[in-house]
Amino acid sequence: MSTKCALLAALAAFAANPTAGIAAGLTVLHPEPGLECMLLDNQALAATAQSQLPPIRSAPSGSAPVVGYPASIVFVRWPLQEQAGYVAVVKLNAQPGWIEADKLQPWHAMNGRPAKCIPSMMSNGLLGADVQH
Repeated sequence: MSTKCALLAALAAFAANPTAGIAAGLTVLHPEPGLECMLLDNQALAATAQSQLPPIRSAPSGSAPVVGYPASIVFVRWPLQEQAGYVAVVKLNAQPGWIEADKLQPWHAMNGRPAKCIPSMMSNGLLGADVQH
């Protein structure tokens, strides 16, 4: 199998089961209170390059410095903190930031099955999504 095919197979497996990393030794330590899962909007989910993703900024302003880019699941502060068209988010490394509110949509399982997304601290010290079906 070519490297490209192996990568596509791994991505397909992860898309079908986002908790697949748990089988590779990553475990959920505990839920993170004050956060909720959201998804990027459909346009951003279809991005094939980082430059097509909405940036995470250091403040709720289009002129604020970019501090990173989101994963498909975005952890938002809850209750929702919205200011000047931006929503407060937390990156996987727990760094705070702001993303344009209209670039997000409510979280739902990508496979259409009933599921729940729980923002959690993972055994690698990063935030992750505990998706329970």
